[in-house]
Amino acid sequence: MKDRQTRNVNKWIETCIVALLLWGACGWAFSPYENYLLSGRTTHVALIAQVKPGQEKALANALLELTLKKPARQLEHAGITNVSAFTRELQGDLWCMVYFDFSGKKNYLDAAEAFESAAPTLNGFLIPHPRAVTYGRTWLQMEWINYIRGCSAKRKPTDITAMVTGIKPEKEMEYRTLHQTVWPGVVDQMVRGHIRNFSIFLAEIGDQLYEFFYLEYMGQDAEKDDYMNRQDPVNQRWWKHTDPCQQPLPGSTDIWSPMNPVLPKPAEKGENK
Repeated sequence: MKDRQTRNVNKWIETCIVALLLWGACGWAFSPYENYLLSGRTTHVALIAQVKPGQEKALANALLELTLKKPARQLEHAGITNVSAFTRELQGDLWCMVYFDFSGKKNYLDAAEAFESAAPTLNGFLIPHPRAVTYGRTWLQMEWINYIRGCSAKRKPTDITAMVTGIKPEKEMEYRTLHQTVWPGVVDQMVRGHIRNFSIFLAEIGDQLYEFFYLEYMGQDAEKDDYMNRQDPVNQRWWKHTDPCQQPLPGSTDIWSPMNPVLPKPAEKGENK
């Protein structure tokens, strides 16, 4: 009996070793983040930099120019598509976040350099993020900690949204851990709520860690879908874990504060048909 049990244990160990070897041969890693990067799929990037005082309109005009044919082709040649831009005052200064999809054929961490090379005129309106300076950049490529594909509609979104909140220092580990193991029901409700390409990014400004999210809404009745999302029991249980980790912006009555879009939204462009 003991010999049989020993053989079974040994067989189980051998099976695990083979599985790990096959896993490594396929280019997989233990980190969900690294697994996504190794998959070769399109990645999703958010950059952040401070806007120089008095340069808000100039920056907005320069960003708008990126949507013209020639600049847009230059961005696409660099592997950059689906560009959006948002601003928000944080700690008394105006900050700009640029979001885009980045071709999986390149190193993910090359995204900031690729964007700056394709859109060099923007740098003149910006104050570099302190940590970006250490990398020789103006824009800081924020930490991408969560991605949910959501619904699979293949068309222009009805709307795009970006929001920001703070993370309590003592809750950072808990918040990160939660988003390494997002509940299936939360993902399912993203699909039911017609949400696509939901990403969460982190970046510090001074001593405060901020969290930014970007999403694309693909539905036709945002009020109805938002109500359904808020009433979903899985979401409600999920928020009981995530809400205590977050620190609303000063003066805000809600956990999340909206960022202001710089570029016209899809519906404003008349592209959603």
